[in-house]
Amino acid sequence: MVASGRTIIEEIKSRIDIVEVIGSFVELRRTGSRFKALCPFHQEKTPSFIVFPERQTYHCFGCGKSGDVISFLMETQNLSFREAVEQLAQKAGVRFEPEKPKEKSPQSEIDSLYEINKLAARLFNHLLMNSKAAEHARDYLKDRGLSPATWEEWMLGYAPDSWDVTSKFLQKRGFSEDLIFKAGLTVERTGGGYYDRFRDRLMFPIKDKDGRFVGFGGRAIGEGIPKYMNTPETPIFTKGEHIYGIDVAKSAIKESNLVVVVEGYVDVITAHQYGFRNVVATLGTAITPSHVKLLSKMAANICLALDADTAGQAAALRGWEVLRDSIRRRSIPIRSKGRVISSDSKLEVLVKIATLPKGEDPDTLIRKDPSEWARIIEGAKTVIDHFFEIVERGYDLKTPQGKTQAIADLAPVIGDLGNPIERAHYESRLAKLVGVDENEIHLHVVQARKQSSRPGGGEAAPINLNSVSQEEMVLALLIRYPRLLGNLPEDFINDMENSPNKEILEKMQTLGQEKLTPESLLESVDESLRQHVERLVALASTQPELFSNEQLLELNKKINLIRRQRLRDLLHQHSLLLKEAMEQGDEESVRSLLQLVPTLASELRQYDPPASPYFKDSRSEIV
Repeated sequence: MVASGRTIIEEIKSRIDIVEVIGSFVELRRTGSRFKALCPFHQEKTPSFIVFPERQTYHCFGCGKSGDVISFLMETQNLSFREAVEQLAQKAGVRFEPEKPKEKSPQSEIDSLYEINKLAARLFNHLLMNSKAAEHARDYLKDRGLSPATWEEWMLGYAPDSWDVTSKFLQKRGFSEDLIFKAGLTVERTGGGYYDRFRDRLMFPIKDKDGRFVGFGGRAIGEGIPKYMNTPETPIFTKGEHIYGIDVAKSAIKESNLVVVVEGYVDVITAHQYGFRNVVATLGTAITPSHVKLLSKMAANICLALDADTAGQAAALRGWEVLRDSIRRRSIPIRSKGRVISSDSKLEVLVKIATLPKGEDPDTLIRKDPSEWARIIEGAKTVIDHFFEIVERGYDLKTPQGKTQAIADLAPVIGDLGNPIERAHYESRLAKLVGVDENEIHLHVVQARKQSSRPGGGEAAPINLNSVSQEEMVLALLIRYPRLLGNLPEDFINDMENSPNKEILEKMQTLGQEKLTPESLLESVDESLRQHVERLVALASTQPELFSNEQLLELNKKINLIRRQRLRDLLHQHSLLLKEAMEQGDEESVRSLLQLVPTLASELRQYDPPASPYFKDSRSEIV
């Protein structure tokens, strides 16, 4: 049972010892009041990964990774927040029975829609495997090189050339005409009644990441129009949110840390039949922010496998623009002799583009030469190198118009690079390519960066309660004044130590300024976090109103307090490690730490200037 007055997260963390959990994955060695180990997040010979029992946190002084017991499980075991909480709840003996979320449609109806699609998929699969009427569909699949075993694995099917076979089949199993219509399997007649949506089509069942049947893609056999038809939007299906093959591919994606995105159903199925199990496809749409969100949780590398034609290159550009705008940014440590000294902002997911030979698509190429497909994916180029190639091949760089267009296309891509050394490299490359002075190119890149940066402006609210943390204060401010999301530093999430708070902030950023409300936030979070969010909403509602300028000042004040405390902790931890290294005669560590401690102290002074001898210092309200 969960103790009264505590959230389930708090109860779990109170019963779990981070030392015990981490010690089950890495070999910990006690050093004073702390524990040390080789870091599980990067390769190292000298232990720099420290567990702090008193704070129930960890920090690696080599790669900069830090967090609590939840984030450790999420990072090392590739778990979602919910999965990590469930695992810890079981270990702690805390009963975790999530409340049923409030839904616009009754849960029983949602469950029925999943069941209708599942039964329809079984019907279509049975007809494909056994019906004489489906012989032309079977011939088509054989011509595409797909085996009967593959048909079964992917539950491929055939919708008969009939107006009511599917609907009557489902009605006999107790489902109403209205519910079958809501599932997208029938179309409403002008004069009343319904008829089957999919007729004389090869059927591709679409599942969500959990393997539930959410819809179908139907390919016409012969002269049917349109060639491809998808389930319309329903309470359980939105085309721009689902990814074909994700339920089958997710294990391979996580294992390889790579997802390959192609365009068609058969492309995906063929790839899997030949052993390339990390391949998925969008459902006839360009890649969307929802796709990015789902895929980036499974892999740090996304490869867009595209045709060499003009349409394929346009898809690359659209895909990159979405990826650029959707992928979360994080703080990446910059190392000096293996030690973290500063950080830079960089895309969390590495995006590459693989261009196929002219006249080939993934399906035909894989069947013709699987090794060539593997070579092309392995040799996929970074986005910026890909677009340089497009410019070099497609523009007349001897003309002013061609040079102008090349600069206009490449400057924003260069500007998105977080590393200034990389930007300088590609600025120089572009300058040489078009024969323009590097300073001129630099000005174009700077302008592109300004145009792509998020607009300022926002509001904030004051909270000064000793019962809540500074992180919670910031979240409450954002709930009260959603426009403040635009004023958050891109790397602020890295200053947060509490995993639930990080998860809530990510949900807020996903919703965005326009859609963030207490109601939408409650609906978007996992059941285990609802009580925590409700507390934050109540906290926000009890605070007095502030003017716009006061709101932003308050937000910045809270952010600086959090950063100041984090730097103080790091400086304290480094100082303790320096003392231990000196006592143990570890000269290499002493030299490294002697370089780092002054750097941290200098950075801290930016947030913590000397106290005035004349006025009370009110900047110490760290909770």
